[in-house]
Amino acid sequence: MASAELGWRVVVRIGSGQPELLAALAALPARARAERLRQLALVGLYSLRCGASVGAHARDPKPPPTDTAFTARRERLMRGLAAEGE
Repeated sequence: MASAELGWRVVVRIGSGQPELLAALAALPARARAERLRQLALVGLYSLRCGASVGAHARDPKPPPTDTAFTARRERLMRGLAAEGE
């Protein structure tokens, strides 16, 4: 299990095709950029799992069941996103 805890190293190239993301990340130090990308990836993953998108209306009023560990991590990251915006 020790190898799973080490994590992965991923190189991400962000070019002119994503100007908003490039501008948002350019002002951050390298370690903060990595954490911000992890946060954004988690928000995207949550959106895919729950079938929601920005501005979309829910078709089913009952929310889908979620994993409590996933929900707790999502809430922590969302608080981090809110704190960065202040």
